[in-house]
Amino acid sequence: MPKKKKKKSWKERQRERSIRQQRAQETYRVQREREAERKPRQWPKGKILGAICLISIIVVAYGTWQYTQPSTISEEPPPINPTNPLQTPYEFTMSDINGTQFSLSSFSGRIIVIHVMGVGCHGQIYPINENQLTQLKTVCSSYCGNKPIILITVAVATCENSDLEQIRTTYGITWLFGNDYDDGKMDIAQKYATQGDGTIVLIDKAFHISDSYSAITASALSSNINQLLGA
Repeated sequence: MPKKKKKKSWKERQRERSIRQQRAQETYRVQREREAERKPRQWPKGKILGAICLISIIVVAYGTWQYTQPSTISEEPPPINPTNPLQTPYEFTMSDINGTQFSLSSFSGRIIVIHVMGVGCHGQIYPINENQLTQLKTVCSSYCGNKPIILITVAVATCENSDLEQIRTTYGITWLFGNDYDDGKMDIAQKYATQGDGTIVLIDKAFHISDSYSAITASALSSNINQLLGA
């Protein structure tokens, strides 16, 4: 006669049920992990939107910063490179910044001093020209108006806001002062800047090139002028 199965107690049945639940949960967890490995990882829409906004803010901030930075290159005087020495004066016509037009040949028979100077945006000039203008002011105070001498400063100002009037006032320029770039070219500077930016060229009464200088004191220039006046 077969033995009757022993009836399981309530505690045993509860323990078996708990074990089955744990196994089912573990199986479900493993299945979810495998599915996650097979699917490409995706960012939540909120994070994607946040990242796009952050990138946009950075781009706008950088653009604003770039716009507010001063442009050091464009404000510098334009380059004036040395050229071959002139054998005879280069004839030109230009206007003083007050509108008076003149030609170089109209001053034939006088001593002519030509100064070439680059001017940047907002009126920047190099120290060499600060020196040259100071020396020319001293020379002009001794000769302009009482000797057959003409001083001309040829500016090369490619910016509309170079403020040549302010330069005239600051350095006390009472002699002829015009912009070579008024016609969109810098032909005068290219001919006369044999020593580069700041060149001073001396033309004698016979309308011949006497000399050119990269830097010169008022006393040395006056001495050379006196020699040409006595010639």
